[in-house]
Formats: sequence, C-alpha cells, structure tokens
Amino acid sequence: MDRKYWLFGGITAAVISGAYVFWTSSSKSNKKKDRCPGLENLGNTCFLNSVLQGLASCSRVRLWLSDYVNSGHLQTPSLTRTLNDVIKVLNNETEFYDDVHSPDYVFNTLLIKGWCISPEEQDAHEMFHVLTQTITEETMSYPGVVPLFENPDVGFRENDRALSRIESPLPLLPERPMDHPFQGLLASQLECMECGYKNPVRYDHFDSLSLTFPQSVWVDRSLETLLYHYISVDTVSNVDCVGCSKLKQRPAGCKMPLKKTTFKKKMTIGKLPQSLVFHIQRCQWLNDGSACKRQDFVSFPEILDMSNYVYHKVAAKESKKGVLGGGQQFLFGASSEPRAESFESAPSVTLLRTLNYDNRRTQNGLFIQPQMEDHSRDSDVNHNGPASVSKSSDSSLTYRLCAVVVHIGNISSGHFITYRRSPNTVRGKRRTDKWLCCSDRKVVPANKMDVLAAEAYMLMYERL
Repeated sequence: MDRKYWLFGGITAAVISGAYVFWTSSSKSNKKKDRCPGLENLGNTCFLNSVLQGLASCSRVRLWLSDYVNSGHLQTPSLTRTLNDVIKVLNNETEFYDDVHSPDYVFNTLLIKGWCISPEEQDAHEMFHVLTQTITEETMSYPGVVPLFENPDVGFRENDRALSRIESPLPLLPERPMDHPFQGLLASQLECMECGYKNPVRYDHFDSLSLTFPQSVWVDRSLETLLYHYISVDTVSNVDCVGCSKLKQRPAGCKMPLKKTTFKKKMTIGKLPQSLVFHIQRCQWLNDGSACKRQDFVSFPEILDMSNYVYHKVAAKESKKGVLGGGQQFLFGASSEPRAESFESAPSVTLLRTLNYDNRRTQNGLFIQPQMEDHSRDSDVNHNGPASVSKSSDSSLTYRLCAVVVHIGNISSGHFITYRRSPNTVRGKRRTDKWLCCSDRKVVPANKMDVLAAEAYMLMYERL
C-alpha cells in the first residue's frame, strides 16, 4: 500500500514539475511575443525611462547602435554601448526575462561623463539632448589637424582627384564614424528688406525640432501647421548689411560702419535625419512672469511627408534658378517691389566640412566659403572633396511614427509615459503593428487610436 502511495506521489510530483516548466516557458514565450520590460523608477526618473522606451521603438536607432558598437570606435566608458545594451533588453533581444529592468547603468555612465543630474523632476526633452550630445562627443572626436600632417605614415590622395588651395596633395583622413541617426541640418538665410542683399545660406546641426504654437487662436492645431509656422519667414532687426553700405556713396578710402537694417529670415530643413524627433513646447510664459502648461491637442499622422519642409523642395518652388550655388534666389522668391538699383548678392556658396576635428570644434562642424572648382564627383567617405547637400528622393522624405512621449500633470510637477511599438514590431516580426503604453514599471497594450489621441510632448519618427 505504501508503495502505491509513493508511486502515485512520485507521478503527481513529476506531472506538477513538468506543468510548472511548461507554464514558465510558455509564460516567457508569451512575454517575448507581447510585451517589453518596464523600467525601474530610481526616484523621479520617469523622464529618462520615457526617452529610453522611445529610443527602443526606433529600429534605425537600434541598428545604428549595434553597428557602432561593433565598429571598434568605442570609448571607455561608453554611453553608446550602455544604450545598446538597454535597448536590446527593451526589445527582448537578450536572455533577460524579468518584468522590470533598471536603467542605473545609463545614469552611472552619464555621471562619469560629467553630467550633474539632480534628484528632482527633470524634463524628458532635456534628457534626450543629454543623450544625443554625449553620443556626439563619443563618436565625433578626431585627432588634431597638425598631428595628421606630421604623421609620416599617413597616405595622400592622387593629385588628379583632389588638391589643396596651394595645389599640394591632401592627406587621407581617418574614416569618419557614422553620424548618429538623429543628426540633421537646418538651412537658414537672411535677406535685407531694403536692398535685397542675401547672406550666404547657413547650416546648423539639430537633433530635434522644437515647435511652438502659433499666436492665432483660429489656426488648426496639427503637426503640419506647427511645421509651417516653424519655417515661416521671420524678421530680424538691427543687422549689419553689406549691401546697403556698398550702395551708399562715400569718399574713396573712407571706412564707414556698416548700415544696420531689418532682414527677413527664412528657415528650412537642409538635411533630414534618419530618425526625426519633434518637441512640442507646451510651456507658456504669461504677462505676469508666471509659467503655465498648454494642453492643446495637436493632431499628428502615423505617416508623415516632409517634402514641403526641406531646403531643395522649398527653393525649387520659390526660384527657377535652383538651389545651392544657383544664383541670387536661394530660400526666397523674387520680390515684387521695384528697386532703385540692382545689387548682386554674396557669391554662390559650397558646403564644406571643417578641418577642425579636435575636441574644441564648433557645434556646427560645417562652414560656408566662396565657391571653388567643382570636385564633388571626387567626394568620398573621407570627405577629401566638397560634400554636397543631400537631395533625397521623394521616397526618402516619408517618415513613420515610432513613439509618443506624453507629459501628465502641470508645469511644476507631473509624470512622463511613452507609447511605443512592440519589440516584435520594431524587429519586423509582425505583419500588423502593435502598440504598448509604458509607464516606468508598468507596460500595458494600447491601440492606435489611443496613440493618435495622446497629448504629445515628444514625437519620434523614422524614415521609411
């Protein structure tokens, strides 16, 4: 009798054990299929968690981090490697099976890099720029120019392909690390409203576009409206005008200060990044000096066409003479107002990469100089020839929504959450998109209507 009980007990234990193993593996499989891990709140750190979940939803960011980590250009310590590890966890690409992951490695790396982050509530958009700025510093450091020329082992380009201004051979620069996927270029130009003189087109780097609400209360609140408002013509007062000063008669050899006039400024996008981030500025300052949060709903599409906001498209519409280097008409159309005397604008310009590769280089990393002989066909990955402005095809101007960061609360206190695509959607393993709502540790399914109805604070898109 005892043997039967023991036999029955052994069989029961084996069945229970097998059921436990099957249920556990099934649970892990379902978790891998449906959800991503949540992130531990280390004390008012929802601003970081929301950005990390958003980055994990961008497949181009995921691929770029992986490629750069494997390229051998890493520093020690490396935020790029840390982000790559965290995003792999958030996309279920590791053996991590817990429901919650701690982002403490990201914080520790930022502290080692010299960032001071207080334990109080912080802004998600500012944290996004902390991450991108640190990545830029890690990936864009170069040896100084002088050691490059003094290095006896450096190679030189063939004379029939590219020469310096004094017709000497140019050294082959080390292969440039990949620009991170959020890096784009803004194109801006100033035109004098009195004489029509145009300054050269200026290019500035951007990692995200901060959009403000138009002052008119009757304007539709949509992402497209805010973008049109962003690139609309603005006026700048008290600007030195070379054109007006040259038109003004003065005695020969007499040096006079430049005349200050009002210019109109046109802003467009010179180069679109692989991953495009919008920041909707919801902080508004009142007349009494106090701040409040704007809670206007801004509609945004899942598929975004950026063709109306890029430099070469806008210039083509406004000028028959083309774009960069195409004569006097750059970002502005011809003026309908008659002018007493015509005046030639600044010479055509060519976009060149700066040689200032050391750690003290300018934020832009680019400069404008008068046009030289065209060697654009000789440009290569080492940037020994002039780099031209990207003229992407229309298909490359279309973006897909990846994540939406939402701020819940008022101007002084609140909480950040993120709507993001599921890991299998990011990895291209689903035929239909699936969305998740991530609030620190908590991750729940969401539908597309919830996402498109969210009060967006940050929008993350990526190129199709």
